Amino acid sequence: MNKLKVVSFLLLLVFMNSYKALSQVKKSSVENTIEYFNKRTEAIGLAKSENWQALIPILESLTQQYQNDGDLFYLLGLSYYETEQYQYAVTALKRTLDCGGTVLSGIPTGSTPSNDIMVKIAKAYAQTGDKENAMLWLRKGFASRYDEKPFVKGDPAFQAFNEDSDFQMLYGNNGQENVTRNEAWAIDIDYFEKRIIELHYSPYHAISKTDFVQSFVDLRARITSLSDEQIVVELMKILGGMGNGHNLIIPTSPKMGALKKLPVQFYQFNEGLFIVDAEDDLKQWIGYKVEMIENTPIEEALQKTNLVNARDNDMQTLWLGPYYLGLPDVLEGLGIIKNTKQVVITLSDAKGNSQEITMIPSTWNFAGFPKTPQLKMETQPLFLSKMNDPYWYNLLQDDSVIYIQFNAVTNKEDQSLEDFNIEVRNQISRSKTQNLILDLRHNHGGDGSLLPPILETFSSFEVMNPKGKVFVIMGRETFSAGHNLLTEITKHIDPILVGEPSGSKPNHIGDAGWFQLPYSGLMGLISTQFHQDSKSEDNRKWIAPHIPITLSSTDYFAGNDKAMDVIMEVIESSGKENKN
Repeated sequence: MNKLKVVSFLLLLVFMNSYKALSQVKKSSVENTIEYFNKRTEAIGLAKSENWQALIPILESLTQQYQNDGDLFYLLGLSYYETEQYQYAVTALKRTLDCGGTVLSGIPTGSTPSNDIMVKIAKAYAQTGDKENAMLWLRKGFASRYDEKPFVKGDPAFQAFNEDSDFQMLYGNNGQENVTRNEAWAIDIDYFEKRIIELHYSPYHAISKTDFVQSFVDLRARITSLSDEQIVVELMKILGGMGNGHNLIIPTSPKMGALKKLPVQFYQFNEGLFIVDAEDDLKQWIGYKVEMIENTPIEEALQKTNLVNARDNDMQTLWLGPYYLGLPDVLEGLGIIKNTKQVVITLSDAKGNSQEITMIPSTWNFAGFPKTPQLKMETQPLFLSKMNDPYWYNLLQDDSVIYIQFNAVTNKEDQSLEDFNIEVRNQISRSKTQNLILDLRHNHGGDGSLLPPILETFSSFEVMNPKGKVFVIMGRETFSAGHNLLTEITKHIDPILVGEPSGSKPNHIGDAGWFQLPYSGLMGLISTQFHQDSKSEDNRKWIAPHIPITLSSTDYFAGNDKAMDVIMEVIESSGKENKN
């Protein structure tokens, strides 16, 4: 009898699991498939043109016919939201999540990651005055590594209760009044620890959990003995110890403890560290080599910056180490200087003559990590001529070569990245181009979802020009979405890589979510996603060039681009071989 009960119970479990599996697959048969497809295509077009009202009846019909397409439920949810039918929006967006979400792109007002959809559901509940469910879905979104959390706080949808204590608690504000400076920093440090765990894809991959927790314990114990600026630097050290180049603190963001900066920009060339830019009263030192900061040799100082420089590989030491050497409070925190109000630097000129100068730090505005600056001359070399233009191209050698400089993965207001690539493809066809050069040396990244058109340009070029050549110039600043493009190009076509090793890994922890500490206001970014752009066993620290070229100070200040010179030599020699 007992055996019979066990068998009956097991059969019941099998039935229940089968029913559950079948229940997850909703109505999946469409009578008129061609009409369905045409209407689906029309719906996506209406969504892209933001014709929400006309979109609703079409989507309602489509989702009644077929209930397994998360894209359509997502568009229906957006349509309801934009037409202020918030309760219907909640239902449709929840159905999107039931389908596993969506990856639909190019839809105005929309954002497709599941955590974004969760926050959209929270906003819809908030619009109906349902605070309980709005808070529930906010917590779900934040727990799923939603990356825009600080900016939700001021969203009009939550205006009715964004001063409530439970809403404020989501942002680390416990409602305590008249907090002291030390108490404020303690609350901020607690929230910083929580936010790292909440956001980071793998917080303990580069540091043990024990050491991570202990670093916060130690910092809390030292609050009273540290200045505001010193606390900011200690937080930078904690984040630096976690690795990943997308982890960073914006040092000018806090209301208390904002860091000042030396009035110069450093760059690490193959002969050493040089001053490449300066404020007006120090411009005479541009071109001088930096030998020492106080009593620390510059090579040693550069390596010490790794304590605050959360990096994917050692190329980021060359790229971002010079940036951190320009922050006196960081220099003090690394034991390089003792007085942050003035910094003594030893310089040498081209003849080897050395001189000490004293620099006074000043306030500044952080606008992203620095790029190699333009030269102080009227005519710029090609690679420095339009660094602030996200993408542009130039015809070289009687139109047989097209040089494309891609500086940011974004859309320009006057020409989308897709339209730009259509223009490039048309130009290739007209001029019968045989060589494409893609310059990624200044590309720090952007929106990776915009990359397909430029990948199509290079893939189609290789198919249509089997004897043609593709060159990619890369370096320490080839990073994030710019690096994703580099990896994809090397996977799908056979380019000749020129320059330095890249600034990231083929497989890396990237993207970034924002944090803002409740009292100091300190802001920054934490890595949130793993990008497996290459094979799972690809453990390379960077993508190495086929033709290694480093930038010397001599070439830079003379306006020479050795990478382009070598490429043109290869093209010329290949042309001679083809003729023979």
